[in-house]
Amino acid sequence: MKADLVLRGGRVLTVDENFTVASAVAVAGQRIIAVGDDESTSALIGPESTVVELDGRAVLPGINDAHLHLAMFGQSMSSVDLTGIESAAALRGALRDASTTLPDGRWLVGEGWREANIAEFGASGPGPHRAVLDEVTGSRPTVLHHASRHSVLVNSAALRVAGIDRDTPDPAGGAIVRDPDGEPTGMLLESAGILVTRHLPAQPRRQRLDAIATAMRTLNSLGITSVTDPIVWPELLRDYTALHQASRMTVRVNALLHWEWPSPSTSVRRLESALAEAGLSTGLGDDWLRVGGAKLFADGVPSHGTAWLHQPYPDGGHGGLVTPGADDDARYAELLDSIETVHRHRLQAQIHVTGDRAADAAIDGIVRAQRGDPWPSARHALIHGTLLAEESLPRLAEHGIGVITSSLMKSHSGATISAAIGTDRWARAFPAGALLGHGVPVADSSDAPVCFPDWRRGLATFLGAAPHPLAEIPPELRLTREQGIRLWTSAGAYFEHAERRKGTIEPGKLADLVVLDGDPMTAPAERLAELRPNLTIVGGRTVFDADTPTPPDMP
Repeated sequence: MKADLVLRGGRVLTVDENFTVASAVAVAGQRIIAVGDDESTSALIGPESTVVELDGRAVLPGINDAHLHLAMFGQSMSSVDLTGIESAAALRGALRDASTTLPDGRWLVGEGWREANIAEFGASGPGPHRAVLDEVTGSRPTVLHHASRHSVLVNSAALRVAGIDRDTPDPAGGAIVRDPDGEPTGMLLESAGILVTRHLPAQPRRQRLDAIATAMRTLNSLGITSVTDPIVWPELLRDYTALHQASRMTVRVNALLHWEWPSPSTSVRRLESALAEAGLSTGLGDDWLRVGGAKLFADGVPSHGTAWLHQPYPDGGHGGLVTPGADDDARYAELLDSIETVHRHRLQAQIHVTGDRAADAAIDGIVRAQRGDPWPSARHALIHGTLLAEESLPRLAEHGIGVITSSLMKSHSGATISAAIGTDRWARAFPAGALLGHGVPVADSSDAPVCFPDWRRGLATFLGAAPHPLAEIPPELRLTREQGIRLWTSAGAYFEHAERRKGTIEPGKLADLVVLDGDPMTAPAERLAELRPNLTIVGGRTVFDADTPTPPDMP
């Protein structure tokens, strides 16, 4: 068999069991047929073969982001970008400018603001309030998604559309923030956000599909070839299916199903109803689009005081679970029953936990489910695991429970979360090094659009070279380069039950590859984030070429 494509003359980091480094790789069709030196692969070159001279450049397995909201990332590109906003005046200016381009009556949607970045919203200011928005948005309904995606700030017009006033009760798993007089401030936490966002006009289907395809191309330019989308509701699954059927996918999608979004709260009753009719289980699909499991939420986020903690926040609160229930015990029971329900239907459970107490509750649920109905290959996982108790790590290892960490939050969310929980607790957040030391399966992720999906910055962070003082990793928790690279390649494939198909550069595996202009094993740690992807290949097909000004044609 002759190769369709040969890359040679470089450093091919196979990320196999021994982290072997070769110089060449050959591809036929969608799969790798040989890995070795230039001489051995030259025999596979035929008259129709394409040969890429690497000239010393590095090749990695395609990057696998283990937790990335693909459709939301695509949608965020058309929202008002508020990530760099640092004052109420700048916020008003951005909203004023955006309003001038919108037709009358069109909703204004913004994305990415953080209270720690805006002086008036921080601890020393009055806090986020709809009045800041009302001044420039007037009667135009406005929704501003917090960077965490666990709250929204809305204006008075949006509250009126939703019918929210001082008498509106808090929904299960959420809170309407109120001022001292009992009036809504416009801040809606967790599931309360749906009270407004369900009134947003539906985006036309073609526009939705185009946004996802554009997001995929952006990921390709970063070397990303696979993602786990952790919140896939029924309509979104249909959209992914439509893109797949039209051969428009340039990123492989592992879907975690969720039936209540944009509310994080899911009841056992709702799960039972959805799963009884769906006929779905982990592994259904193909190499491009596959059902990975189900997404559950245990708690919220530390920045809003909604992560469930053992030790209190500075104000004395502990946060709580976002599952339905009248008190902590009822919500705990609901979480465990939800995990058991998903497990019984043979769907991998990936559970959002940021607080240590929420993590312990989720571990309780997984252990109970496995004991009552053993499924050794489930590979259930905690998502984020932001603040894990030290004594929980051996328990995770004992029961084969993995953790999907979020290294990029160390720099993106440091100011916000450290202000909420203190710098000491924040310094040991996302303890990937400690988890690996205990034998816990770990993969890393961006959580885009919460953070821009730059895996290079994530790699640098866990190596101790993040460009932000609040992203410092204690020396004993830092990773080796080999460990860090695995977290963005083979580890993601493991959680997808796909390690036999992708994640490493070995014969027989899918030809998902990224060519970098430098070697992540030897580049100075502080320069890792500057490595440039030159070429991205998915299934033997070039989906990004830095030398080509326009994307290659797709069938």
